[in-house]
Amino acid sequence: MFQVLDSATLFQLLDATPEAVFHTIETGGWSGCVWPGNEEWERHEPCAQVRSLTIHYATVRHPGAETRRYEILAQALASQVCPRGPHGHLDADPLVQHTLLWLWALSGGPSPPENPEDTAPIPLPGGDPVAFTTTSVALLEAFLFSGEVAARQVASLFLQQQPDELAHRALELVTILTREETAQAVDDEVICTVCGAGGLDFWYSGQTWGETLCEPCYEARVQEGQARSPKP
Repeated sequence: MFQVLDSATLFQLLDATPEAVFHTIETGGWSGCVWPGNEEWERHEPCAQVRSLTIHYATVRHPGAETRRYEILAQALASQVCPRGPHGHLDADPLVQHTLLWLWALSGGPSPPENPEDTAPIPLPGGDPVAFTTTSVALLEAFLFSGEVAARQVASLFLQQQPDELAHRALELVTILTREETAQAVDDEVICTVCGAGGLDFWYSGQTWGETLCEPCYEARVQEGQARSPKP
């Protein structure tokens, strides 16, 4: 694993009032979180601070989304500023690994340092850590809450503006990653998450549920008031 984001920039992007962060933590029932201004704030490592700020950031920007995605974004960003390395913050969830794969591609495919204690900065496409960190947050947010197409648009827009060879390599990796995901989506059989019906030619899905539903199960969810009817 690697750490490529600029800590100061990350805190600026996630900045919020103490009252707002506290409200999100309390209303969401988030454990292990702390908010700016709390007497424990300065005693926590940057990774714990970033996790709390990210959960608030994602909750405000994507209300009603699956809370698992708030946590995954928080894990990914917190892992980037942990002084003990990134691994302790990352679950084995495949979506966590997939999220980090997008960051790896945007970075140009860096290799893990041979010496774990090596603190030399990893070269970045464009060479500007502020711009790269800003784009990385937008990329991970797009992937988790809007999907692969939105993530590729964010990455491509940034990388196409950078003249260096590393940016060119990163753009190639993003293109390859998108193609593999498209091919996998075509090859995979679509199965309803609720009833298990397979081989679906027509289905409903959404970032909010994090599920794929056949038409009868979707209509049942509409009747329960948990989804909007697509019919006029």
